[in-house]
Amino acid sequence: MAMQLTPVELVEYRRDLKDRICSICRKFGYDDVCGVGAEGECPFDVHLARLVDAVLSTPRSNLVADYVPKIRELVCASCPNQNEQGVCKSRDRAYCGLDSFLVLVVQTIEDTYDRLHARPAASSQRETLRQNVA
Repeated sequence: MAMQLTPVELVEYRRDLKDRICSICRKFGYDDVCGVGAEGECPFDVHLARLVDAVLSTPRSNLVADYVPKIRELVCASCPNQNEQGVCKSRDRAYCGLDSFLVLVVQTIEDTYDRLHARPAASSQRETLRQNVA
């Protein structure tokens, strides 16, 4: 069941993701290749609600791999960059900003959720997640 996010919440998630990830994406030269579809739209603009839903509907985990199945199901399956067989050349070539920065995407969404719902951020869990990816 999809989460019902308010317009204000969506603005907050979008702002936090763009502040935290897009600057890194541009720094590493993804700004011209991380777009979705023929128009090259920002993946956070195209997939935001589904992405937030995928992350928040996955039980919090120290392993980023635990988030991947739900992201593939809710986000990648509706992305024009992925074909009917589940193959995504953008992802395979490391041109997918969502996939390349998935650890930061998950952390940012969970941090934003905690902030919006006045929960203390799980800093020790985030540190463990970083260590498991490194």
